[in-house]
Amino acid sequence: MKKQSIIFSIILAVFFGFQSCDIDEKIIDEARGEDLLINADPLDLLAPAYNNMRRVYGHRWFFALQTFSADEGMLPTRGTDWFDGGVFQELHKHEYTPENRYTTETWGHITTGMAFAFQAISYLEEGTQEHAEAVGLLSHYMWVCLDAYGQVPYRGITEINFSTDPQILTGTEAVNTIIANLESVMSNLPTGKNTVRFNQDAAKSLMARVYLNKAVYEDRYASNFSFSAEDMQKVIDLTTEVISSGTHTLETDDYFSMFDPDNENHPEIIWSAKNELTSIRIGGRSVTRNTTNGLSRGLIYFANDGTTNLTGSDAGCTLPGFLDTWDAVNDPRYYKENYPNEAGTIQFSDYKMNRGFLEGQLYGINNDAGTPIFNGDGTIDIVAVQLWNKDETFANHTREVSLIAENQSVGVRVSKWSIDDIGTNRDDTGVDIVIFRLADLYLMRAEAKLRLGSGDALADVNAVRVARGGDSFAIGSAALEDVYNERGFEFYWEYHRRTDQIRFGTWEDTWTDKTDTDTNMRIFPIPSGPIAETPGLEQNPGF
Repeated sequence: MKKQSIIFSIILAVFFGFQSCDIDEKIIDEARGEDLLINADPLDLLAPAYNNMRRVYGHRWFFALQTFSADEGMLPTRGTDWFDGGVFQELHKHEYTPENRYTTETWGHITTGMAFAFQAISYLEEGTQEHAEAVGLLSHYMWVCLDAYGQVPYRGITEINFSTDPQILTGTEAVNTIIANLESVMSNLPTGKNTVRFNQDAAKSLMARVYLNKAVYEDRYASNFSFSAEDMQKVIDLTTEVISSGTHTLETDDYFSMFDPDNENHPEIIWSAKNELTSIRIGGRSVTRNTTNGLSRGLIYFANDGTTNLTGSDAGCTLPGFLDTWDAVNDPRYYKENYPNEAGTIQFSDYKMNRGFLEGQLYGINNDAGTPIFNGDGTIDIVAVQLWNKDETFANHTREVSLIAENQSVGVRVSKWSIDDIGTNRDDTGVDIVIFRLADLYLMRAEAKLRLGSGDALADVNAVRVARGGDSFAIGSAALEDVYNERGFEFYWEYHRRTDQIRFGTWEDTWTDKTDTDTNMRIFPIPSGPIAETPGLEQNPGF
């Protein structure tokens, strides 16, 4: 195992263990770094880098940056709620600054993850699976940093010296480093199905995503991006390898099952950030909060006195312009009814949350202190969902909404990720955060074929559509606009939209309460603190 001459103190803080596949992060108190780490179990060294992925993908960090700045989502100020110093309004209006809380905290989570990965790499034996996984995790953190901020602090993956200043990679150099690092460890990464360990298919998926966006990363402020034939062919080759392996298959029965609490090793998922149910409340870092931020308080439980057992939130919603692109009647990804959304009764055994876009008057379960009220025939009462606001109005989610919302009810809510019904105001969840899944590879390949001008892109688009809605759901032709729209239908609320909008040239468009057309807003500002502390790190243009 490699050693370093530098002795440093560390504290590895853990919220809960990454327990799948025997990775279990142990709490380690202050200790001499070299003494502690040289003899550490390789899986203990990997665990912090894996666990920190939940922070990056938390509902207020990379999710907020990718969703609430794009045309698919908004987090309005509702009365006196959710102003939060204007941070969400800044994201939506493209008026964010280096002081914005969530651009600042996301940078911190990304660079912390990189530090954990660097630390693991420096103490893991080269040529081992664990070392390769650490390089893979580092590469993913580097991609998120490049995509969101355009600059990547980097220390290399051999003979890492923490006493020296990092390099600052941008553009072509950053892209080439990510690709080279992944290629250098590819043969040591595991194969086969394991959605919570970074393996060869995760590496190939990441490489395809980098190549697909390479033209953007190399010329961030271009009026038109120049996608090279070589890069597009790389996308085609990499995605074809994963698709043709047969390790993963498209979901054909229930689209929303990919976002359920038991989604680990789902046939379509390639790689995800592992979540775990835990007795420790982890402050909103779990993906279930992406759902609760899209619902109304009391949607699961409605207390008789209107004050207790309130579950969910009244925050985020989607936008009318985005909804207008949908075939809301025929697309199964738009809405799934698990219980009738109407006044009446249902069988308790059939109770599950409705999924997708929740529009209009909503109904929930009448209960007594959290216990559903059963009727004599074994059914339970359904009542109109009561919002948690001062006038106790009922939820009626209209399409029209603005950043200063009329009330807590307006705005169509999004219930894509499942809520774990495990208690009042819990943040932990068993829903793993999907990062790569097979549909993404089909649609990346279709886009690359269209940009290359060669290959059957329509077959790839229809592979996804037929899996979702059967043969009648296939379309007759596929242009780039069709792929763009399909990505919106397929990946809404999944951390894709901002990146897709920039690549397809719609980022400077206008939508509800957003008119800014400044190309500088294609990347986020670097926080002031890291700029002051890190030589070579410079503020992005326009900030």
